[in-house]
Amino acid sequence: MTLETPDTLPLPATQTHQVPEGSNMPGAFKLSGPTGLVDWSSAKILPDQPLIIPDKPVDPTSAQYLDIYFTYFHHRWPIFHRPSFEDENENTLVVSSAKMIGAWHEALLDQLLPRLCKITSQDRLQQSLSLAFCQCALLNIIFALYYGKESAISSAIMLRNVLIAALREVEFFKKETAWVDEKPRYFVPMRLVKLGSRQRLATYLFKVDSYLSVLRDQPAIIFPQELHFSLPSAFGQYNANGLHIWEERQADEPLYRSQLSIFKMITEGLQEQIPGLEQPMLIEDIQTCLCAIQHNIWNVSNFIECPLAAILQKDNLKRQLDNLKARLNEIFSQLPENPESGHEKHFLLRYYLGYEDSSQPGWQNAAVARVKGLLFDAMMLYHLSSLQTFAEVRKITNLAKDRRLGPIEELSTVHREARELRLAQMKSWGVTPAARWSLCHAVDILVAHQNISHHDGSLGLTIWTLDPVTHIAVCVAALVVWVYCTLDIQGCEMCTPGSAAIIELTRWSVSGAIYEKEKEAWIENSNGARIQLQGIQLCSCNIEYLMALFQGCLPVSWAVADSVAPGIFKFTT
Repeated sequence: MTLETPDTLPLPATQTHQVPEGSNMPGAFKLSGPTGLVDWSSAKILPDQPLIIPDKPVDPTSAQYLDIYFTYFHHRWPIFHRPSFEDENENTLVVSSAKMIGAWHEALLDQLLPRLCKITSQDRLQQSLSLAFCQCALLNIIFALYYGKESAISSAIMLRNVLIAALREVEFFKKETAWVDEKPRYFVPMRLVKLGSRQRLATYLFKVDSYLSVLRDQPAIIFPQELHFSLPSAFGQYNANGLHIWEERQADEPLYRSQLSIFKMITEGLQEQIPGLEQPMLIEDIQTCLCAIQHNIWNVSNFIECPLAAILQKDNLKRQLDNLKARLNEIFSQLPENPESGHEKHFLLRYYLGYEDSSQPGWQNAAVARVKGLLFDAMMLYHLSSLQTFAEVRKITNLAKDRRLGPIEELSTVHREARELRLAQMKSWGVTPAARWSLCHAVDILVAHQNISHHDGSLGLTIWTLDPVTHIAVCVAALVVWVYCTLDIQGCEMCTPGSAAIIELTRWSVSGAIYEKEKEAWIENSNGARIQLQGIQLCSCNIEYLMALFQGCLPVSWAVADSVAPGIFKFTT
C-alpha cells in the first residue's frame, strides 16, 4: 500500500515540542525536538494491486543468529536502521554479515576488498557506491575484533584502510558534499534514516579505527576533524518498531543532537566543564571522546626527544580522561535500582529502548542491560587509555617480545642495545608514581571483569558478549602487572626477606573518599610497602598465578591476546 502525505513536509527543526510543566528532567536534556513529522489526519491509504508473495520458510538457525546479533551486538554498533533491515526480503550482504556475526564464523571478506578497490572519485555514496556495501565492510571489520584470530585481524586492517580511502575518494568526509535526500519535500522520516546511516557509518568507523590503533600500536587513520556530521540520534529513536513509535520518540529527541557536529561535541567534551553548564552527552558520545583521545596518546608516546612536553601533555590527558570518567559515574548514578518501578520514562533509559514489548513483564530490563553494557565498555576504555598514557605500554610489550627472539634479532647489535636500554628504563619507571598509578588501573580492570559473573550476568553481561576493547584492556592490564613482577620492583617475603607493610591493591577498587585518599597517598609514596593482588604478592615467583587471574577474564578463543600481551598467557593447543 502507498502512504500519501502533504506536498510540503516540515523540516526536523521547524517545530518545537513543549515539555510538561513540573518535569523533573535535567535542563540540559529538556526536549525541544520536532513533532508532527507525520500528518496522520491528511494521510490516505491507497490500496496497491494485489501482490502475491509466496511464503518463505523461516530458517530457525538463521533466525537464532539474528536474535543473537540484535541482543548482544546491535546496541554497541547500531550501524544500520533495524526497521529497514527487517523489511529486506533478499539475503543481502548486510543480512549475511549480521548472521555471520551471530554465528561467529568467517565469511564475505573476499568479496569486499576487490570491489572497494575499484572505487574512483567519480563514484557517489548511496548511488554507485552502495551504503549497504560500506556497512557490510564495516561489520566485517568489527567482527574480526570479536573473532580474535590473527589472520582475520590483519585482513580487517587492510579492509579498513581501503574502506576509508574509498570513502575519502567519494568525498564522504567533506562537509560540503550534497546528498539526494537533502532536496525539498523529501519525506522527513526517510531523510532522517538516510542521514542516520551516514552518521553511524562515520561514528563507528572512527570507533573501530581507534580500537585497531590500540590493538596494533599504529596511528589511527580518521581524524576527529573529519567528523562533520551532526550527532547520531539516540539508539531508541533509531530502533523504533513502526512509524507511530518513531514519531513519538523523535518528538522526545534532544534538539542539541541535530545542531552539534560530532567534532564539536568531541572538542567541547574534552574541555573543562563549568558546573551547571555541562555539555549533555550520552554514553556513546563519551565513548567517541575516549576514541578521539587516541590521537593525542599516540603523539605523546612519540615525544622521545622532548620529555618535558610529554609530561605536560600527559597531565592534560589525565584531566581529560578524569572529566570523562566523572561523566560516566554521573550516568551510572542515575540508573534506577529497580528497573520495573516505572523508570522507563527516565530521561536516560528512554534513549535506549528498542523493540521491547511493553506488555511483557520485565521489558525494561533490556534498556538497563544496554546502558550497563555500554557503561562497562566505556569505563574499560577509560582505564585502557589511562594505561596507555602512563604505563609505557610499547616498551612493556617489547620487553615481553624480547623473551622469544629470532636469530636475526639475536645477532643484531642495534637490537641488543635497544633491549638493554628499555630494560633499564622500565626498572626506573617501576619505582615511580606513574607505575603505581598504572597498577591501580590494571587492578580496577581485573576486578570489574570478575564482578560481571557475580552482579550482571542476568543482564547479558558475560565475557563472551563484551566489546572487544574490554579484552584489549585485560591484556594491557596483565602486561602492567607482569612487568612489575618480572623486574622484581618489590618482591615477596621469600625472595626479598625483611619486614614491610603489605598492601592489598583490590582494597582501592571499592569506591569511597577514604579509600581514594589512601590510594593517592600510596601512589605518591609507597614507603617500601609490599603489594599483593587478591592475596598473591607481586613477585617474579608468582607470575604464573597472577597471569591466570587475568586470563580467566578473556574468551578462550580470543587468540590475538598473545599479540597484545606476547607470551604471558598459557594457551592450550
